[in-house]
Amino acid sequence: MKRIIVAVAMLFVSLALGARPVRAQPPCPTTGTYVCITPDPTNFPALAAALGTTPELLTQQLTSQVDALFQASNVTSFLRDFQNAQSFSSKGLGVDYASEATLAEVGATFSFASNVDKAYRPSGSYTDPPVSGGGANFSLMGGIGLGLIGIDPVMIFGNWFKGSASLGQLDGNYQNWGLHGQLRLLGPSRSSSATKLFVRWGGIAITSGADYSRLSLSTHKQIKSTITVPSQLAGLPGAPVELASDVNGNLSFELDQKTWSVPLEVTTSLRLLSLFTVYGGFGLDWQLGGGSDMNIVMDNATVTNKATGASLGSVTVHATGHASPSAARMREIVGVQLSFIDVVRFFVQLNTTASSPMLTSVALGLRLAI
Repeated sequence: MKRIIVAVAMLFVSLALGARPVRAQPPCPTTGTYVCITPDPTNFPALAAALGTTPELLTQQLTSQVDALFQASNVTSFLRDFQNAQSFSSKGLGVDYASEATLAEVGATFSFASNVDKAYRPSGSYTDPPVSGGGANFSLMGGIGLGLIGIDPVMIFGNWFKGSASLGQLDGNYQNWGLHGQLRLLGPSRSSSATKLFVRWGGIAITSGADYSRLSLSTHKQIKSTITVPSQLAGLPGAPVELASDVNGNLSFELDQKTWSVPLEVTTSLRLLSLFTVYGGFGLDWQLGGGSDMNIVMDNATVTNKATGASLGSVTVHATGHASPSAARMREIVGVQLSFIDVVRFFVQLNTTASSPMLTSVALGLRLAI
């Protein structure tokens, strides 16, 4: 009898500490967007007890963190922010805001965009989930001044590029093109432009046209990501948990987004010694079409206690969504250009928004002009 009493007492102590079996888990859904965790009946309760919590609360914590990694419950806003950022990275690829009275020019521009929202953060890490991939844009451009036919204040610009790139764990394809017209008011005449003045104002440039941007990202590779589960016991560190998809490819991540937009930009410039030009202004982008679609399927990814190597169960993630880009967005434009003999031109340009989430794109380029 004494042994029975001791055994019962030990059982109650174990239950009080949270080391009890996991309750029967409801089956994973078969449709919709969801994160479903199937705990290991032995190791999962043991980890919960070591962290001073219960298997049910530990399941909720892990579900919340995996959901955050894949944006499963936030698909629409994630896709909209991601698409706005990608569209933003195409701004400034094909227009020269710093030069006046140019007959013709050709060049190339590289740009990248970032977003204070984690929907679009640069990352080359192979331990992040797929949605943490960064992005960039590259384009070839050309411009011709209509001064060749007597319409000196007007220039026509075009840009285009199509390519592929690997972004962290993602395989990507991107395309962009743009066609723009620029009218320069109150600017210097061609004769005064050739005069080596100490300071010269470039007038006011009004630019508009059409932009198209498309990005496709996909992966079927294995992914690994480490999640730290916080401890509920004072002074005890959290437990690192590793999430890993199967090496045979039980992960499918597909994202496709495209945007058509019409910009209206008003800029001005100031040139010093025919070498150094600063310019700036603002633009309003009407995003008139396109959309962003994402589909994630990850079945039975393993969850492991990274400290001990013990299996904690499996995770299934299904996320599907569609979002349209924001209808319109205001941005500020600031840039610097350095010229050599007024033919070779290097420039750096910043586009940014004050709205939330704040978007920023940086463009760097080289142009040859006459």
